[in-house]
Amino acid sequence: MIRLALAFLITAAWPLGPAAEELKFDFSQTKVGKRPDKFSATFLGKDDLSSPAKWQVTETRTPSSLAKENSGNNNLANSQALSQSSSSSFRKGAAICLYEGEEYGDFTFSTRLRIDSGAFKQMAGIVFRAKDAKNFFALTIDTIDNKLTLTKVVDEKETSSWNTIGDLTIPKNEWHTLRVVCKADRFECYHNGIRINTFSDRGRRAGKVGFITFLDTTASFAHPKVIHKRKIILAQQLIESIKTQWERIEDVQIFARANPDAPLKVVGSMDSAKLGQTASKVTEGVLETTQFGYAKEKKTVTVTAPVRDRNGEPVAAVKVKMRRFRGQTQKASIVRTMPVVKHIESRMRDAKDLFN
Repeated sequence: MIRLALAFLITAAWPLGPAAEELKFDFSQTKVGKRPDKFSATFLGKDDLSSPAKWQVTETRTPSSLAKENSGNNNLANSQALSQSSSSSFRKGAAICLYEGEEYGDFTFSTRLRIDSGAFKQMAGIVFRAKDAKNFFALTIDTIDNKLTLTKVVDEKETSSWNTIGDLTIPKNEWHTLRVVCKADRFECYHNGIRINTFSDRGRRAGKVGFITFLDTTASFAHPKVIHKRKIILAQQLIESIKTQWERIEDVQIFARANPDAPLKVVGSMDSAKLGQTASKVTEGVLETTQFGYAKEKKTVTVTAPVRDRNGEPVAAVKVKMRRFRGQTQKASIVRTMPVVKHIESRMRDAKDLFN
């Protein structure tokens, strides 16, 4: 359940720290009339099949990306925005557009938003911490009822919501700014630079971001951006620790499956370009047979070893390339690899831990 945090506990917005990265969604790179790459379109409820919701890039006048959050319609210029442009009054539910490129844990997500039309409903906003289009949070503005609403949806059903009470003026056809700052189980919600409230929820700690419109609402979104700390999973953390502890190692790759049916892939590597690559048949064979792989070059040797979980089951593999000593045998190479294997096994219970 969404929980209101007492105001005196929060004295300032939470900084994400110097290691934060910024991702700006640049809709000018997408052809007008098309949906941007890596964005999915889904309808939660019953859409009008004769005139379904349509997410597309449009040409319109927007504020500058550098303008203050409360700048409204001042100093607008021609630009491109992402719009939900279908105004059918026969649909029941919400049109959702999610960015599928990445999930975010601690982050700030903001966008300019303009409600363009709606005969029965004028309500739109941002989606965050979304597992998919059936499980998410949404922060929305309503230009008919002049209110902001925070909603939590689980398995397609609204489980909790909160909305502002009071004399707010939220005009249609004017640019607004929505911003949410998420850190751990708490998040702050802002409208036009003013903090509306602080909430707490012990559910999902990471998820996708996106946009939402309700019923026949048409709306436009401009200059969205995410500021976040990139999550370093355990597999990559182990790579960094191996680099510092074993100087003669030239390369290490950790292989694992995201789920039992997924392909075996590189989830940790000294060379970031190799992340996500599918394992070779040799590496797959090491995991299936629990036999060590061995390759010898002029100055180096490469050993591929199985990695076991706490129950002793082989669930991952590690490939270690190291500088060899003169006369170093295959057996000696495997012995030199085992401390690396034990180091990985000591930090994990099962393969899932490598992804956390």
